[in-house]
Amino acid sequence: MSESFIQYRPARPVDADQVHLLIAAAADEAGALVEQPDEISAEHIRTRIRNTTNRRNRLFLVATDQEKIVGMCSLECHELRALQHIRYMSLVIDPQYRRQGIGKELLSQALEWANETEGVEKIELRVRERNFAGVNLCFAFGFEKEGTLKHHIALPNGKRLNDILLAKFINHAPAAKDKN
Repeated sequence: MSESFIQYRPARPVDADQVHLLIAAAADEAGALVEQPDEISAEHIRTRIRNTTNRRNRLFLVATDQEKIVGMCSLECHELRALQHIRYMSLVIDPQYRRQGIGKELLSQALEWANETEGVEKIELRVRERNFAGVNLCFAFGFEKEGTLKHHIALPNGKRLNDILLAKFINHAPAAKDKN
């Protein structure tokens, strides 16, 4: 790989095919993502991107090297009103571009957006327990471990992996009022 200059921008529906390839490549790594490569479609990703561009309460960013998409980060909310204060994060980096600060920059921009967006109180994500780089990145940004889902991910070879639940409360989130 030659010298690269990474740029960051909001995803556009036209990016769906490249984002699909990125996610499918990551899904090919055993246990890296919950989805299997055949469970991901470009049309589903296009819909996710359209949902973020049509609503102010969702974010979908991409990192590009020239015209190639090499990373993505999304913050998406649940349709149920009781959960709409939470954003669920996905962060995927092309294996050839890892450990170059791309995940750090995408996460930084996503948190900046969350801090500026009314109604966002908490960000949650699940990370494979063995993804030390991903877990440590999130810890560096103030995420906390909320629990472990044991034997949660079933790999095609029958092996089971643990998922760690991580979360970060956003600064403008109201303080807890009760313990129920």
